[in-house]
Amino acid sequence: MGKFDMKAVLQDIKTYRRAYILTAVASFGGMLFGWDTGLIGGVLTMDAFQHSFNLDKHSPGFSNLQGNIVSVLQAGCFFGALSSFYISDKFGRKTALIIADAIFLLGSLIQTLCAINTTSLAQLYVGRVIGGFGVGLISAVVPTYVGENANKEIRGRCIGCMQLFNVTGICLSFFVNYGINLQITSLSSAKWRIPFALQMLPGALLLAGIFFQNESPRWLVEKNRLQDAAKALATVRSKSVEDPAVIQELDEIVMDFQGHEKLPLRAQLKAAGSSKRMFYQTSFAVILMFWQQWTGTNSINYYAPQIFSAIGLKGQSAGLFATGIYGVIKIVCTALGLMFATEQMGRKWSLLIGSAGQAFAMFYIGVNSAVNPTKAGDSLSGTSIFAIVCVYLFVVFYSFGWGPIPFVLSSECSPNHVRSLVMAAALMTQWLFNFVIAKLTPIMLADITYGTFLLFGSCCLLMGVYAIFCVPETKNVPLESIHLLFEGDIIKGCVRDLVPRHSRAKMLQHHHNTNETGSDMEAESTTNKRGGMGVQHIEDA
Repeated sequence: MGKFDMKAVLQDIKTYRRAYILTAVASFGGMLFGWDTGLIGGVLTMDAFQHSFNLDKHSPGFSNLQGNIVSVLQAGCFFGALSSFYISDKFGRKTALIIADAIFLLGSLIQTLCAINTTSLAQLYVGRVIGGFGVGLISAVVPTYVGENANKEIRGRCIGCMQLFNVTGICLSFFVNYGINLQITSLSSAKWRIPFALQMLPGALLLAGIFFQNESPRWLVEKNRLQDAAKALATVRSKSVEDPAVIQELDEIVMDFQGHEKLPLRAQLKAAGSSKRMFYQTSFAVILMFWQQWTGTNSINYYAPQIFSAIGLKGQSAGLFATGIYGVIKIVCTALGLMFATEQMGRKWSLLIGSAGQAFAMFYIGVNSAVNPTKAGDSLSGTSIFAIVCVYLFVVFYSFGWGPIPFVLSSECSPNHVRSLVMAAALMTQWLFNFVIAKLTPIMLADITYGTFLLFGSCCLLMGVYAIFCVPETKNVPLESIHLLFEGDIIKGCVRDLVPRHSRAKMLQHHHNTNETGSDMEAESTTNKRGGMGVQHIEDA
């Protein structure tokens, strides 16, 4: 599965520093995405927020109202992701990020300034829809922009950085909520306005940094701007435009786009279903995002204080603090996963181990809640303490598996000429089911209680089975060669990828896209057995 080599990681940072800088700037989009989704759960529990909008937390409709406030953001995100196809294809990935960021900042400002001389929720809803539109557009464009710029050796780690910044934003929002809850004990509206205002900070950092980054070389090739593409590729590779490696990579990108430049929506939809291989490859990202949401992670992101309370942790501040610690663990585990698992262990095994650990944690929480339900006034028992530990255990496994890897695989496996369309569909799916989870979680916690966790645990097991039979290993494979992993018997190939030394990705890591229209993995295997040269080619079938 590869060695955990910290020295190699540090050397990568030095060698690919420009790619990492571009990744860090773009990933501020992930931070505002996380901050916006993480703050609302804590804000809803604040007495000052309830006072400003004249809400009664003991009313029978409060759980449904919570779901509405949280999930209206996802409605905006869905349409933002939908628009990403047109905006990122028409104006470019970089310009799309600038547009999305401006929309997000406007939405955040509206949310911050609502409830002035009124207790109506209408302005809050409008602000969350507008902000959500920007978040949805950003969430679809960042993985595409980073994936199309990053070197293949660090591509997975770079795309996954969006998730690292995402969980950092969630964690910061948790601790902002916790700190403000301690410092402001009155019913002043500043108690909830400050978290809404601070979420604009990562948006401002993204806007300031993105102007100095290059456009996607693959988008420039698609628009037949080859000289600009060469400059962009040379910039992010820290090389000159005459460098042989830059020339070769550009030639491969141009060849991959031949006949597919500037395809309109109808032509892209037709291309996405033009063959069994293309249909599977283009639907792959959508399925991954569907499974990611059914891990149950966003039920914890949005309603962590309520979930800790249901398990047995009492007190508003205690719940907020426990939620903040949850965020810290998420950051640390995501960072460690990107450094030591995504490129070393690989995408497939990260998903498999993640799903097994998540399933165990969810099943324990559910079974414990059924067997040892907490009652008002009860002290924490040993089983309840371990249930709280399992919430943290869940995030450990999620953070290096189903957290970052679906974004990595979605961007990697989407064919160049339909990548915008596929990523739009994938993120629309993510936000649709994010909306469903946000809407249903408070209702499920109130009505089926422990069944909520058993449902998510069962989904984690099912997605592990899916990872075994339907997810290929893609680490270190050039973007223009990934389509070869979807040729032939997909299930047989994916099962073969379970054994790292027999993984097809290992055979393709030095493959160069020349004139192949098909592939013969056995020919490649034979080349390896003969101990041929360091760079092998998969011959025409």
